[in-house]
Amino acid sequence: MNLKYIVSYLGLVPFLYLILDGYFIEVLDTTFILDVSIFMACIIFTFIGAYNWDFKNNNFILELYGFLPSLFSMIIIILTLLDFDRVILINAIVFAFLLQLIADLLLTLKGLFPAEYYLRLRIPITATLSLSLIILSRLYDSHI
Repeated sequence: MNLKYIVSYLGLVPFLYLILDGYFIEVLDTTFILDVSIFMACIIFTFIGAYNWDFKNNNFILELYGFLPSLFSMIIIILTLLDFDRVILINAIVFAFLLQLIADLLLTLKGLFPAEYYLRLRIPITATLSLSLIILSRLYDSHI
């Protein structure tokens, strides 16, 4: 297994810790947990978009597709800092991850991405991350 797979899967560890803390350990404040989850998810979303940047090919659509996660993440971060409803933001992030997963599937089927990347990395990481975010968003409801 190469380094990008190891690093990608290790990126899930903080989310699992936040779930454990939020539901069992209860050291961290709920708002802090949700904020950190949102910020980390935005970083991951931006990295996934950056994977689509290919400076060798001059493909405007792929470049735009690679840029949109950064723009979306910036908007989500600003809304978080403006104290927008975190559950709505987390739901928007999960929706964006799933939409991006479907778009990546289409690009994989067209041969633009390697199938191994999609099957061994994108599907398991996106599924685990989305489920973690949904569990964390329920944390907010359980502490009201």
